Amino acid sequence: MSTAARVEAEIAARLLDGRLGPGDWIRQDALATELAVSKIPVREALHRLVGDGTLRTEANRGMVVPELNRSDGEEIFALRNGVERALLAAAVGRHTIVDLAEAEHALERTDLTPTAANWAFHAALYRPSGWHRGVRMAHALHATVAGYVLRYVADLGGADHSDREHRALLACCRDGDGAEADRLLDQHLSAAARALSDHLETDDALPH
Repeated sequence: MSTAARVEAEIAARLLDGRLGPGDWIRQDALATELAVSKIPVREALHRLVGDGTLRTEANRGMVVPELNRSDGEEIFALRNGVERALLAAAVGRHTIVDLAEAEHALERTDLTPTAANWAFHAALYRPSGWHRGVRMAHALHATVAGYVLRYVADLGGADHSDREHRALLACCRDGDGAEADRLLDQHLSAAARALSDHLETDDALPH
């Protein structure tokens, strides 16, 4: 992994676990110093994240984690639905015991925030697809909405309900039941999209 890719992954990790959230600024020089790397790979990583919409740039101010509106949320979850269902379809039947154990372990982890644990679970199910670009896309999309999911986690359907859906999805992957796994994932993502949409502003003039 290149230095720029490591910086990009670190920023995504901070978004997923809540260390960075909507409205937070990222200072290139400070980040380079903190990570003990030169400014060049930091600049490259930040511009990649601006390119995919994870960050927004403002002249003379730097990079900011954008506030999202309802239209943004609908777009992100439509992309998640397409990308993640394709990843899972390609992965079912290729999961090893290690992959399934990693996914199950993610459901039990208490050292991670809900959004970081959620990504750990989904990533374990998607990586056997071998679609590295797709996994990176899914990672970025999870990171983009993580701040809102954390903000409204108490209203987004309940941890118990989500845990049941995750365990049912894991069982389908163990059984190699691709059709049922696809149905459950579609249901899971669609419910999350509707719940999050209720919390996002409808004004498309909001900065994003």
